[in-house]
Amino acid sequence: MLGCSEKKEQKEVTFTSRNISKKESVKPSPQEAIDTVKSIANLSWHSHVETAFELAKKEHRDVIIMVGEDYCRWCTKMKEGTLTDKRIGVELKKYILVSVKRSDKEAIKYVPDFDGNIPSFFFMTANKEMIEPVVGYFKADDFLEYIKEIDEL
Repeated sequence: MLGCSEKKEQKEVTFTSRNISKKESVKPSPQEAIDTVKSIANLSWHSHVETAFELAKKEHRDVIIMVGEDYCRWCTKMKEGTLTDKRIGVELKKYILVSVKRSDKEAIKYVPDFDGNIPSFFFMTANKEMIEPVVGYFKADDFLEYIKEIDEL
């Protein structure tokens, strides 16, 4: 498995009262969080986990939560390489997709099996039950094989 462990990759960020305002430092509650949808590998990825699960229930689809960080080189390789494979895109369109950062402790609460290694993908039901976790960087053929095996579960 190729990936970034929390211990090796975690970057320390120090904020002082001079460079962050109180308004910026207050996080919205999960109920107040706004879901933004961004494109990763030409697929739509939600940012708010709870909203994604609500949508999954309405559409009778499963959810994939991708956990990563912007500074993780293996996450970048997954996003810019593996996930751009058209065969992977076809398979991922069957799911409600969520992309969260490892540092977002509120979002990480939804994936109790998360051990801190990234990239991590958590295949879950719309009822928040774990189907299967997939951890690390994978080439397209290998990741596609995992997805197809999980679809058969």
